Amino acid sequence: MKKLRPISRVVILLAALSMVSAYYVPLWQILMWAPQYPEGLDMKIWIDNLTGDVKIISALNHYIGMKHIEVSMFPEFKYMIYIVGGVIAMGILTVIVNRRYMLIAFATLIVACGIVALVDFYRWGYDYGHNLDPTAPIVVPGMSYQPPLIGTKQLLNFTAYSGPDVGGWIFLIAGLLTMITLAAEIMKSRMETKKTTVAMIVMMAWCMMACSVEPEPLVYGKDACHTCKMTLMDHKFGAELVTTKGKIYKFDDVNCMLSFYNSNEVSIENVKNLLIVDFAKPEKLIDAKNALYIKAEAIKSPMASKVAAFESSDALQKMNAEWKGIQMSWGELQTQYK
Repeated sequence: MKKLRPISRVVILLAALSMVSAYYVPLWQILMWAPQYPEGLDMKIWIDNLTGDVKIISALNHYIGMKHIEVSMFPEFKYMIYIVGGVIAMGILTVIVNRRYMLIAFATLIVACGIVALVDFYRWGYDYGHNLDPTAPIVVPGMSYQPPLIGTKQLLNFTAYSGPDVGGWIFLIAGLLTMITLAAEIMKSRMETKKTTVAMIVMMAWCMMACSVEPEPLVYGKDACHTCKMTLMDHKFGAELVTTKGKIYKFDDVNCMLSFYNSNEVSIENVKNLLIVDFAKPEKLIDAKNALYIKAEAIKSPMASKVAAFESSDALQKMNAEWKGIQMSWGELQTQYK
């Protein structure tokens, strides 16, 4: 088998050593928000411990029949330190042996550990959310409370987010570096240098897109406005704010979104997407900052903002011929609700 390039050995060594951080920083996090807890509750999952608002979350969950969360209920904590140590050792051994087959084995081990960890977390979440105490103070027939595997999920009046913490992101980056390095080593022997560079750029772009935070469609008749708590009903209106952590806030009217946006409950630098529904194409979300707006008395929006958003200037002009309203940009609209 072929030897690895020097740069590949350096990358693999850095990837392996970076995993040592798992012993000092949390790997996963579960965050929860509700009207009575606007500042949020968090639970940090470490390699062998749980920290954060564990007791509060456990007490709240117990009201609906869920088990108390304790370190002892996770047998994985007893051997996780050895598994992570084995993965680190495999990475260092790959650098020492300096053969491509060792890199393949190391990459396979990282992927396998990631899959097993997610499956194990899903199984725990399923058992924790479905096996409820029938004598609990609050029982909702047919309701289960399985936390999200990755991303956000609405559980009664709580919005729950589950995703990597510092250690988890380090593991993810280390895994991506290993996979990219393996791909580069394979392509090196089959392609010219120029083609290899282009393929690496495409692969890295794909990896970045695969890990990106994406918005989700508004579900009319079900989703509730975060600001006014009204159910979204009019398909020509609606808005959505997505944070860099993947938390999604939905609104039934632009003034509700701007009221929240200007409140700094979520800092501007933590806003990933700011979207608004195109009046001319109901339910279609467009970039709110690049949209065109009309404010007119004839516009009957859900919370009386009297504002409609458009992606197309032609569509705007066509509607405004009837409304005879005032055209505004995002900046002008934002100042209306400060």
